[in-house]
Amino acid sequence: MPHASRRPSSVLLGSTIVGAAAVLSLAMPRSAFAAPRQTVPPDSSALVKEAHKRQSDFELFRQSRIPVVREGAGHRCDANIGRMCIWFGGEEETDFPPEAPEVSQARIQLIDFLSDAAKKIHDPWITGQLVVYLVEAHRYPEAERVARSCRLTESWWCSALLGYVLHLEHEYISAQAAFDHAAATLPKKEREKWLTPLYIFTDKAEKQFKKGKPAEQAREWALLWRLSDPLYLVPGNDRLTDHFARWVEAYNEQDAANPQGLLWADDLEETLIRYGRDIGWSRTFNPAASARMGFQGRVLDTRQVVGHQDPHSRGYLFPEEYLKSPSDIPPESWITAPRDSRTWYAPPYAPDFRELESQVGRFRRGDSMMVVGAYEPAPPKAADEDVGAPAGTGDSPMPSLGPVQSGLFLIPVDSGTEAEVHDSAVAVRGTDAAGVFTLKAPPGRYVSSLEVFDPSQKRAWRARQGVRQDPLMPGLVAVSDLMILDKGAPFPSSLQDAIPYIRRNVRVKRGEKFTVVWEAYGVGVKQPAQVTLGFTEGLPGFLTRVGKFLGILKPDRPVQISFSEANFNQEQTLFRAVNIQLPDLEPGEYTLHLRVDLPGRTPAIVNRPIVVEE
Repeated sequence: MPHASRRPSSVLLGSTIVGAAAVLSLAMPRSAFAAPRQTVPPDSSALVKEAHKRQSDFELFRQSRIPVVREGAGHRCDANIGRMCIWFGGEEETDFPPEAPEVSQARIQLIDFLSDAAKKIHDPWITGQLVVYLVEAHRYPEAERVARSCRLTESWWCSALLGYVLHLEHEYISAQAAFDHAAATLPKKEREKWLTPLYIFTDKAEKQFKKGKPAEQAREWALLWRLSDPLYLVPGNDRLTDHFARWVEAYNEQDAANPQGLLWADDLEETLIRYGRDIGWSRTFNPAASARMGFQGRVLDTRQVVGHQDPHSRGYLFPEEYLKSPSDIPPESWITAPRDSRTWYAPPYAPDFRELESQVGRFRRGDSMMVVGAYEPAPPKAADEDVGAPAGTGDSPMPSLGPVQSGLFLIPVDSGTEAEVHDSAVAVRGTDAAGVFTLKAPPGRYVSSLEVFDPSQKRAWRARQGVRQDPLMPGLVAVSDLMILDKGAPFPSSLQDAIPYIRRNVRVKRGEKFTVVWEAYGVGVKQPAQVTLGFTEGLPGFLTRVGKFLGILKPDRPVQISFSEANFNQEQTLFRAVNIQLPDLEPGEYTLHLRVDLPGRTPAIVNRPIVVEE
């Protein structure tokens, strides 16, 4: 999807005023979750009632100070959630008026009242409102002090508020620990919301999740968030902690007024959990609709308060349909894009998040798997501010970068606990904006992530895909991934010779001759194998195997794979490199295929997606 796509705005449907993350375990014993208890003594009810009134008065005042923009027509809805109309904006997502000074002053008065009330009584609602309004006023140290000094009987709420503040202070590891502590005593009703994929999965996937046994749910929940972390170069999992921060806000708003003037219901809750918090507000007015008469002849009020979300948000949540087999995801099946995503998020450390061009391949090395990852940031698009050459040309320059961090990560998908994941995860880090990484890991199933992070300019690039290596069965042939070399690279005699020249993208020019390398492996194989190189139009499908090629490619020299006499315990490795040239294809997406056949055996097939350019 184009990077110009943006987060949604939301308004109420109809004609009334729109008053507008460590992974938590699901396997905890139910006895660990205490029911919420009432902290406030009966004689404090008057103070709590007054706090509710003041909070409601503030939100009504805030709403009244949002300027009204005259509009002749209503907004198109790209999606609907109950009463809410969602549309996907562009740069206009930041086109909302600044907060009026008198609103800021009114918030200070509300904070002063809530702060004084919190000193007199220990009430969860008052404490929660105080923390949230302090955060809204960007008074983070004070909000953190309130959360840390919280003495509520509902201790889970104190921990959750602390995690909320720490997340917004970008202290993701500490925030994760606080949310972990909150999970230990979450009330049952909140546990069923916070620790299940409510709203963030489709209804079908959510029902399927809930059918699983507790251990299966815990594994899937941990895997979901492990693979949804936007950038492994940044410590902590901010996508997970943001998810719980949204639930803190949702819990806080259940019995509170809001800028949209709506009673809290599931549609508001779902909108918040899926799309995140608003960054600003605007009001619209439809004069044509206001002339119509409503119930009992009353003139309809068509003013609507519109919530605006961060325009840089994208879909970082791991695709639910691939959770059963993450290591089989080809790179083109997992696109981080805003318009089609069910839930969105904007990492504050890198709101400018882009595609990283790459080639990732795995090779057998005895009892280990060697993964090679070549990478470079995608060239600027024509709509970007730092335009160099149009995207999709082989001569497009790399974007200008400051000092960067880079890395190749292998995230296991079979491990259970976070300790097991930490022990089995493999990574290599560097400081090159473009290059080639290699690392070794135990055979198994992984998701790889190639990443580049430019902290000074708050930009990041990443490329993710599944990587797996299964045991090599005696008498069969296995093939490594295909790797395309740079234009003009010397013809290699080994993989070691080829690695420095692996192309950092999969773009080839129309009519270009290029070199492809791979390895073949066999245990106890004593006969020659037939090798076929071909191509098909389009990208390879999920878990598909090629039956018939669109075209057969003829290398400039014959390709032969003939294993020598070997016993059933000896693994043989053969390196091959060939020069090939595609026919005069129209620009677009294609797939290279390598097929190795042994008589009477299942063929070994590997694919390499490519992009043919003018």
